Amino acid sequence: MLALQITNIKDFMSKLFLKDTFDSFYLVKSAITTANTFSIDGRIKKEYFTKEENEDRCYAEYSVWEALRPFCFQFIKGKKTPLSIQITFRLTPTQSEQLLEKSGLSFESNEIDGFFFHIRYENSSAVCITGISIKTFSFDKTLENFWDQTMIDFLKNANIDIEQ
Repeated sequence: MLALQITNIKDFMSKLFLKDTFDSFYLVKSAITTANTFSIDGRIKKEYFTKEENEDRCYAEYSVWEALRPFCFQFIKGKKTPLSIQITFRLTPTQSEQLLEKSGLSFESNEIDGFFFHIRYENSSAVCITGISIKTFSFDKTLENFWDQTMIDFLKNANIDIEQ
């Protein structure tokens, strides 16, 4: 787990809410507090969709940020800054497979519950916290370190200013 301080909040929020920077990630959950707290559970409710619609979506467990970003943006639009924003993202299964393959490590996808990163904005400060959920206990932190470095690289490639 790694905490990365976001140093240019305005630019970061623009990339989070107005651009496609994070669009391909699953949204696990979000909570945005203004005059009220607005919460979104990103888990897809399959019973809402027809059988055909579910087949078209390949049985995704969560919605991608691209689909929910406009709703979240509606909560923060206006002249006042939100009191807090908390967003938890997760890699899609395809992204997780690609990350495992790129790592060259001996982990199998069935050993990993997920690769996560959490964004927390509060008191004019923003931080990105990385995390990985492994199904079995391991002292080996190599994969976790690889995930941390992957997120650092992702944020830097997106021109998001960070400090460790």
